[in-house]
Amino acid sequence: MPDFVKDAIFEVGKNYLSPHGLIYISYNTYPGWKGKDVLRDLMLFAASNETALSIAAAKDIAKAEIDANGELSAKNKLAMAKGFCTALVDFSEKIGQDECYKLGISRHTINYAKEHVLTNNPEKDYYVMHEYFETFNDPCYFKDFVAKARSHGLDYVADTHLQSHFSQIFEAIPASMMPNDRIIKEQFGDFLLNKAFRCSILGLKESVLELFKAGGGLDGGVKKSVLESLYLQAGFEYQNSPDGKLEIISKLNKAHKINPELKWLCDEFNALYPGTLSLKYLLEKYSQKQDIIWASVARLLALGVIDFSAAPMRAPVYEGAKTRVKESLRGYISYFANTDTPVIGAANELNALISLSPLEAKVALLCDGRDLGKVLKGFKDIIKSSGQSLIQIQNGKQEKIQAPTDAAFKGFLDNILEKLSHAGYFEKI
Repeated sequence: MPDFVKDAIFEVGKNYLSPHGLIYISYNTYPGWKGKDVLRDLMLFAASNETALSIAAAKDIAKAEIDANGELSAKNKLAMAKGFCTALVDFSEKIGQDECYKLGISRHTINYAKEHVLTNNPEKDYYVMHEYFETFNDPCYFKDFVAKARSHGLDYVADTHLQSHFSQIFEAIPASMMPNDRIIKEQFGDFLLNKAFRCSILGLKESVLELFKAGGGLDGGVKKSVLESLYLQAGFEYQNSPDGKLEIISKLNKAHKINPELKWLCDEFNALYPGTLSLKYLLEKYSQKQDIIWASVARLLALGVIDFSAAPMRAPVYEGAKTRVKESLRGYISYFANTDTPVIGAANELNALISLSPLEAKVALLCDGRDLGKVLKGFKDIIKSSGQSLIQIQNGKQEKIQAPTDAAFKGFLDNILEKLSHAGYFEKI
């Protein structure tokens, strides 16, 4: 965004927030975007009219795609830029890293192009266009973002991801090197982690000051009473490693494996998942393990393994006359039922994105309290009227089910209803 729009966003926060209101702003940051800046410049260079028309292989394509204003189409710009990046990557890999070094070829931008732009997933093209071809893409250092916010009467509360505040890297740094100021500490962490993106929450300056005086801010510690007031959600999968040892993997953040000795704690979360439990419940049930619970829950929260809510969450299953899809969500779900190309994403109760196909959304709308038999019939009718087929995965490949049985239809319906339940889309009648 241009600077005057940035200023306007801060002013909206200053003028319209309630005393304890919050404003959420996401933005690209340095130092992580320093390398991406070069990649962006390369892509803009590769996609320019001058470059396109000077490359023999692209002349005919470029001429055909130039619009009335003499500009290449967005689609062609992306193709030119990705083609240029592909050629660079292919060339560097062909001659090898040692030869690149001898010739003085920098692999930094080539590696960035390979990691961030070149993908076999065409659905990511919209993201590449957004990040690298926007008119304005003006990253900043976190400390400068906070300074700008403060100049508009706002202040920094926290980022939406707790990992930003409780990174393991802070535990490994000598205390003599660790800054005392929370903003300087965060900026220090950004340098160490080469952070390229932040999702920051701001509040009115005076309210944020009160929050930290009361010990409620994320300045490296949180009051136990604050954690005790939250409702926690987590799910875990169990499997055996090649040597037969138990492995515990988080459903929320699969990048982290959990200590097998905490299986008893994981069992408690799994028993209610995707519902929530309270820390108070755990502390009372396992009174002899309070220190372990405090340390483990804080650690898992910091890793993004545990999600949390200010109110208890339950995920009722669909039981006909007993439950229905939430009335407040029917309009929202109808949108996804009637478009194959949504411009927004479907989310669960905690605003985490979920995949919700038009078929699944149509099934959700059938769940208005009618019994399961009628929902099943409606599901079959949707499949029949739309000409769709039931698809199963066999040996890693998608296969159409020929003449599906009632059991096959019911199995598919059960999976859809489970997804809707886990998203928190049902309510008791």
